[in-house]
Amino acid sequence: MSAIKDGGYTVTLKGKEYRLLFTLNALDEIQTKFGGYDKLGEAFNQSNPDWVKDTKWLLTMLINEGLLEEDEDAQLFTEQQIGRLIHMGNLAEVQRAIFASFAAGTAGDGESSRDTEAEDDEEAGEMKAVQES
Repeated sequence: MSAIKDGGYTVTLKGKEYRLLFTLNALDEIQTKFGGYDKLGEAFNQSNPDWVKDTKWLLTMLINEGLLEEDEDAQLFTEQQIGRLIHMGNLAEVQRAIFASFAAGTAGDGESSRDTEAEDDEEAGEMKAVQES
């Protein structure tokens, strides 16, 4: 018997853990903003003039979805607050965490978010290739 999958992915920023949750609400917002979840990688492409803004927006939305799942009245983060947690030294880690939260949120039954590490590595390679193009 498999456990019910959480669908969340945890990232540590400035010594504090944040749970990213890729919900249907998040998927809907991504489809509206980017034209489809399949364009998620394009958000991080450095030829995208809004890649920094898009990264902050995505991380904020995913952290807030994690908070709201636990408590509908949770104090939500602003993009400005989340932007203070991201710097060039952890930017690649943040982007990997966003991809990993997508993988965790869409993985099949019985697959934990940490079981997607091989997929994360593959997606990180794809992300790097997109950034370098």
